[in-house]
Amino acid sequence: MPSQIEIAEALGLTRQRVSVLVKQGMPLDSIEAALAWRQAREDERRRPAPVVELETLTDLTLEQSIVTHKARVEHAGEIWDAAMRGGDTNGPKYQSSYNAAFKTLIDLEAELERRRVANAEFISAKEATAAMRDLMAEVVNRLDKLALDCAEGCNPETPAKAVKVLEAWVRKTREDLSRAAG
Repeated sequence: MPSQIEIAEALGLTRQRVSVLVKQGMPLDSIEAALAWRQAREDERRRPAPVVELETLTDLTLEQSIVTHKARVEHAGEIWDAAMRGGDTNGPKYQSSYNAAFKTLIDLEAELERRRVANAEFISAKEATAAMRDLMAEVVNRLDKLALDCAEGCNPETPAKAVKVLEAWVRKTREDLSRAAG
């Protein structure tokens, strides 16, 4: 059975660090056992957090989960805040819990948005711009025809007067739309 000094030299650690690790459970049977124990701890530390299977949630339950999770994040934040104000030594643990809950919330919201985009509930800015341009062109075309189409209905006696009034209104409306678009 090797000494703590031999294990410290073999692992490239100080004797004090080996003493701390022994208290945490590192075996002293052999250098290989100590090395395996440290590697297992390192692997555990680097292992990613379990992944929530978002694919199994429907959009409705995903939205409900987000609402519930927002409340949990808020609660974790309140606990962390109270711990900081009260000088609680567990403050860093509460902060870690809050950070993890907040990250999960962001992941849930990103998944919901991804699904909405995949379901075409959102359109790209390019598509939206083109659709708006087409819509406004149709509005302007109808405005240009307004005076002639409506004049007789507005003033059956003298439609020419109605045409002038309606054309003035169309001109002002187009100017207002141009200013709003610019």
